[in-house]
Amino acid sequence: MPGEYRQGDSEWNGFAFAQFAFPGGGRVEILAPGTDTTGFVVKFRRRYGEGLHHVTFVVDDLHAEVLRLRGKGQHVFGESYSDPHWMEAFINLPLHGGRVLVQLAESDLTAEEQDRAWKRKALGAVLEEAAKKRPSEL
Repeated sequence: MPGEYRQGDSEWNGFAFAQFAFPGGGRVEILAPGTDTTGFVVKFRRRYGEGLHHVTFVVDDLHAEVLRLRGKGQHVFGESYSDPHWMEAFINLPLHGGRVLVQLAESDLTAEEQDRAWKRKALGAVLEEAAKKRPSEL
């Protein structure tokens, strides 16, 4: 079942992304390096190679979920509560040969409101621009 392109940009805070929605509410977001050669996408690829970077779970109450995880001994990091449109925190899952981050997020916007509020360029333009901006040393 194909996903439907919802949002994307070739230069969003130093990286490129394209997001696709699937029936039932799931989404897949593809990230690529942008112009920020020191950004998290570049650092991750240099250390772990290409592959899965993170999985996001949207939660109703990020503060409560962080407290619950810490109560179970989980290390939570990268907490950001400054933007009610996208608050987040991370946990790290070490895996054999790599790692995957789990991002917990809370937003006061629905997915559809996020699609309208955040940059949305045509998919072809995002892919073309991102290919031009890709750091050559990767």
